Amino acid sequence: MRKIYLVLFVFLLSGCSVSEDMIANKELYCSELYKGIRAVGRVATEVTTGIAIVDVCDTIDEIVEEEEADATDKSDSES
Repeated sequence: MRKIYLVLFVFLLSGCSVSEDMIANKELYCSELYKGIRAVGRVATEVTTGIAIVDVCDTIDEIVEEEEADATDKSDSES
């Protein structure tokens, strides 16, 4: 039973982090195939543990939007 918790813990931690490589390769990570596979994993995790996991593609979109907003703010302040 401890091994299951350990695997879930590692899986949850890896699901929370978004690296620069993932952002650069969004087309790959957010393809329909990978989104479907991750959706199955997220549903299984939510059903077994009650913990909802956000899709990494949504997180990537949020990060990109924040970076673009920051870049716009910086360029506006420099003008």
